[in-house]
Amino acid sequence: MTAFAARSREDDTVTLVTADAKAGIQNLPEDSADCLVTSPPYWRLRDYAPDTWAGGRPGCRHRPASLRDAGTGRWRCRDCGARREHPQIGLEPTADDYIATLCAVFAAARRVLTPRATVWVNLGDSYSTNSDGYWCSTPGQVGQPHCRPRADVPHKNLLGMPWRLAFALQDDGWILRSAIVWHKPHATPTPVSDRLATRHEMLFLFVTQPDYYFDLDAIRRPYTGDRALPRRAHYGGTKPNTARGTWPRTPADGQRGRNPGNVWTIPPDRTRAGHPAPSPVEIPRRCIAAGCPPGGHVLDPFSGSGTTGIAARELGRRFTGIDTNPAYQDLARRRLDVGGHGGDR
Repeated sequence: MTAFAARSREDDTVTLVTADAKAGIQNLPEDSADCLVTSPPYWRLRDYAPDTWAGGRPGCRHRPASLRDAGTGRWRCRDCGARREHPQIGLEPTADDYIATLCAVFAAARRVLTPRATVWVNLGDSYSTNSDGYWCSTPGQVGQPHCRPRADVPHKNLLGMPWRLAFALQDDGWILRSAIVWHKPHATPTPVSDRLATRHEMLFLFVTQPDYYFDLDAIRRPYTGDRALPRRAHYGGTKPNTARGTWPRTPADGQRGRNPGNVWTIPPDRTRAGHPAPSPVEIPRRCIAAGCPPGGHVLDPFSGSGTTGIAARELGRRFTGIDTNPAYQDLARRRLDVGGHGGDR
């Protein structure tokens, strides 16, 4: 992918770099990031970058209705033949191309991660072709691709994209430690009527070696009361307190709370905040609290409106956010209250 000229806006704790994800990572120092938390663009869901065109006829408006897939991952105007020169992650012509592109980004990230770093990746699934209810976006439909080419599987298939990525990264040598289900209560209604509505996304925890930083105590959840037992139940060979019918607890358990498990019920972000797909800050907050040492450095190569940076700053960590769209970086700068220019990088 071609990178934009990267602009950096920073203070002592936040650096925002406007660049393609892979190119931005390649400019970072080796062993500089303690934790990577990100949510890449989902396949065939949105168009995040401004259009840039090459060739064709000067003055042509390259109307959405006159676009077609040229079969190479690039869009071409039917009216004048101009090519859109900024292919972006999420608009690859095939699912395999999309997974290969993401694997290349994470391969580049290994160089900048410390040996004990953790990597948290949130990714939603995709359907082939028209199963979300749209063949093409209507003019002015914000954030939607101009036209969605057919996938390389039959119409209406659920693609299993998060797990395709997880298995591909395993093949590349990453260690998959956790698969977390983000349960989304009150999710946005969907127009489909021939399948069940989707109410979850996946969040994966990857590491590069068995010995990595992880602070479970930082994300334990408070107990909400004694856990009732079925009659005659036993726990670890020890009878429960029969007078109360509850599990025995160690003092440490009572003080620290319970393991949050791998199903996180977190409402979606409804603020929109000028971005079509903002993440709720609670997701990166938990990832950073558990997976980044105090005072450490958090990297997000798809930083969007800067939500990961907000969580990192709240928790006293340094943050570097990379995004290909200058408008989203300006939005992140405002949300993070970051001023000044760091020059070209």
